[in-house]
Formats: sequence, structure tokens, C-alpha cells
Amino acid sequence: MTDVDRVAVESSAERGREHRDTYDWTATSPSAGVVETVATATGRDPLALPQLYDSVETDALDSLVRASGCGLSVTFGFAGCEVTAESDGTVSVRPLGADDDAEP
Repeated sequence: MTDVDRVAVESSAERGREHRDTYDWTATSPSAGVVETVATATGRDPLALPQLYDSVETDALDSLVRASGCGLSVTFGFAGCEVTAESDGTVSVRPLGADDDAEP
């Protein structure tokens, strides 16, 4: 079991192919939240994922996203997914190449 403190989870089914988790950045680092959310979204073990630092500078990600009150989001590719980490604690994961569920 991981030491990640997941505050709330919004089901993937509710958002189409996007998976979204919310964290308390004072208890969990954004980089740990990203790995946990991607693992959950893809059904993979976190240790089976590529190293996050190969996709993004993890110290910079943690510092930027933890900046309080700035409303910042960082989006990048990781493990075949588009990942967005937000300063409000939200991590969104969408598989790359997923069909858009755009309304007509």
C-alpha cells in the first residue's frame, strides 16, 4: 500500500476516459499523486510505470503545483497519458489517443 493521501476520487466512468483524483498537497507530493493517479487510471502497478523524472522535473512540478493560491496547472505526457496536475490538488489523467467525447 502506498503512503499517498487521496482525498476524493471521481470515477473514470463519470468522466468518460478521463480519470481524476484529488489530493491534499500538504500531505502528498504532487509527483506521488501523479504516479498514483496514472497507475489507477491505467490499471498498472505504480512500480511498473516509467520513471516520472524522465517526463518532467519532479522537484519543479512539486514546487509549482504546491504554490498556494496561484491557480496553476501543469500538463505533460507520462506513461502514454496526458496528465494535468493543479494547485487545488486535482490530478487528471487522459490516455493519449483517447476518443474525444465532444458534444455536437
